[in-house]
Amino acid sequence: MRQEELQVTFDINTIDHLGVKLYSTIPPMIAELVSNAWDADANNVYINFNNEGEKTITVSDDGTGMTFSELNEHFLKVGRNRRVEMHKDETEGGRKVLGKKGLGKLSMFGIGKKITISTVKSGIKNTFVMDYKQLKDCEGSVYKPAVIDYCVKTDEKNGTSFLIEQLSRKSDFDIERLHRNLQTRFHIYSDKFVVHINDDEKYEINSNDIPEDKCQFVWKFPEDFEKDFDTEIGKFKELFEFGKTKGVHGKIYTSQTPLNKNVQGIVLFSRGKLVQEHSAFDDRANDNFFQYMSGSFDVDFIDSSFDVDNCSTDRKTLAWDIDENEELYKLQELLKKLVSVTQKKWREQRKAEKKKKVSSHGHDIDEWIKTLNPTEKTLAQKLTNAIIENDDINEDTAADYIGCIKDMYSFEGFKQFTAELDELQELDNEHAIRLLTDWNNIEAKEYAKIAIGRIKTIEQFEKFIRTDASERDVIQKFLEEFPWLLDPKMSKFEREITYINLLKRKFADESDLPESNRRLDFLCTNSAGTIHIIELKRPSIKLKTKEIQQISEYVEFIETQFPQTQGHVKGFLISDNMTYEPGAEKVRKGLESVDIYVKSYSDLLAEARRYNDDLYKMYENISNKKKDKGSE
Repeated sequence: MRQEELQVTFDINTIDHLGVKLYSTIPPMIAELVSNAWDADANNVYINFNNEGEKTITVSDDGTGMTFSELNEHFLKVGRNRRVEMHKDETEGGRKVLGKKGLGKLSMFGIGKKITISTVKSGIKNTFVMDYKQLKDCEGSVYKPAVIDYCVKTDEKNGTSFLIEQLSRKSDFDIERLHRNLQTRFHIYSDKFVVHINDDEKYEINSNDIPEDKCQFVWKFPEDFEKDFDTEIGKFKELFEFGKTKGVHGKIYTSQTPLNKNVQGIVLFSRGKLVQEHSAFDDRANDNFFQYMSGSFDVDFIDSSFDVDNCSTDRKTLAWDIDENEELYKLQELLKKLVSVTQKKWREQRKAEKKKKVSSHGHDIDEWIKTLNPTEKTLAQKLTNAIIENDDINEDTAADYIGCIKDMYSFEGFKQFTAELDELQELDNEHAIRLLTDWNNIEAKEYAKIAIGRIKTIEQFEKFIRTDASERDVIQKFLEEFPWLLDPKMSKFEREITYINLLKRKFADESDLPESNRRLDFLCTNSAGTIHIIELKRPSIKLKTKEIQQISEYVEFIETQFPQTQGHVKGFLISDNMTYEPGAEKVRKGLESVDIYVKSYSDLLAEARRYNDDLYKMYENISNKKKDKGSE
């Protein structure tokens, strides 16, 4: 059999502009090959990203495949409109055809410069290679790819594969990211079309929903809009009916927290393929609402014409600026209206959810406000409304804020401070939220004297350490008096008792003690019932694995003797010699997960300073603000 030639007739500018430049990233290129597989009635597409050595990409399918003549007359024909040529827009398997422009084959040159294409149909295999450099250097705008297999008989099943080599990309492929990106480009609901990525991954590209854990509200079009927005629908009834008649359907989602920018807005699909990337469809897209809104709509009607093409070549946007396309204009207006009414509904439902959540935390706002005097009520109402109505504050945070307000109202200093603000200006939402964001500053003012006193205590403790004071006679007593030096979160301990006295009270015979010669410096409990076991080491003693394990055994002993204490015992080993024998450091790090800490006196000082300095700085900031206001 005489071998025929394959031939590509083209304009080099077409290759560059519609291939290399338009498809410079991997996802849109892969999407084109997946579309080809769909149009070939494939049930499976296999994508392999090779990160080893010279990086390659392989995309293969189990579709109908192509004969040699079909390769020449159809596949290699740049700009071929399949639907016009075949006079139908469905495949032999009854699928709506995705391809239309005949440019998808060029997309591969945007990623790699050497493409090997192999296809099998009815037991006949054809393989050929397209080389970008050779294509650009050929004369007469006619390129003849190198044929590797010409009408070779084979037992292989029908299908087509693409091997893309000489990639411009040098970094490794991020498979998970490619997963997500590919999903955003399709909306195909078929269990007979599955994409497999890197052999062991099975990926169904049939959903563009935001994660369930982030989704708060969902409105489906048209059914939920007819039900939930009946009063609003009357304002654009004609557009609403247009959408229903044209088979437009989809969802608008809102999330509990702000979404990543790449998923904010609505995407449009036609025939299951992306035709419009995320868009707000609203001139006020800077509103907070749009940070929470996502969605997708199927608009197959816009791609129903054989001749009119409303899609951009890169499938990123529709040609909204086509003045004579009335249907496209109506679609755009419909989407604008749907976004607008959703925004209104979202605010209502979000506010209701917040109130419900706040109430479940024991904060009945209305009942609490009734307990306040008239002057306090006005400001309290402003503050609580600002929280409930703010889009950026979720339900849990709102409950926390309301609780803080109620707590702060028990302090005269807070009432005075907020009253001063209210006198200066009308307290709008912005100022109210700012006040609540800085509520720790108010607390710092209330406790300013405590903070200053703690700083003096720290200075004294530092002096004891510097002068090598006795750990038993001086440091122990000092820590008993000021336990927040051990743990900045602790304001006080209950009456401290020694380890020996505790055991004598619980056990008549001290022989029950493990290694009875052991001694702890002291044991105490805080107001929350947590037991603190503290052992102080002389600075001259080098910490060994044995000493670190010993404090762990103390904790275990207490929890064993008193089961009710399990999970409520903390151990502290304090030394200023933080050099370790081999293996001791590893043991130390492992114990922190079970509330056993090895610290230096310097660590205690640094932590105490950091915590209390923050309080003092807050107090100073408030003082400075008041001075600035007084000078205005």
